[in-house]
Amino acid sequence: MDNTEAKLSKIRLLSKLFKGFADYSRLMIFYSLIEGEKTVSQLVDASGISQSGISNHLKCLRECDLLIDRQDGKYVYYSIKDDRAKEIILLAEKMMADISEEKYQCMRY
Repeated sequence: MDNTEAKLSKIRLLSKLFKGFADYSRLMIFYSLIEGEKTVSQLVDASGISQSGISNHLKCLRECDLLIDRQDGKYVYYSIKDDRAKEIILLAEKMMADISEEKYQCMRY
C-alpha cells in the first residue's frame, strides 16, 4: 500500500469513528453513558428515544467501536469502550466554548 492509499484508508476509518458522534440521538446516548454503563431501558428513560431507536443507535455505536456490551442475567449493559472517546467529546466542548453559537447554527451540515 503506497502513502496515498494509506492516507485514504486512515481517513475512511476516521470518518467511521466520527459517524458515531454525528447524530443527535447517538450523541445523547454517548453522553448518558459517560455517567456509567446502562441498559437499553435506562437509556430509553434518560433520552426519551424509543427502544427500537436506542437499539439501532447502539448497533451503530458498537460498529464504530465506541461501545462495548456485557450480559448480566437477562440484562445487557452498554458502556464506552475507550476513555479517549470521552476526551474527544470534552475537547469538542472546549472548542465550542471558544466559538460563537451563531457559527453552530449553520444549516449547511
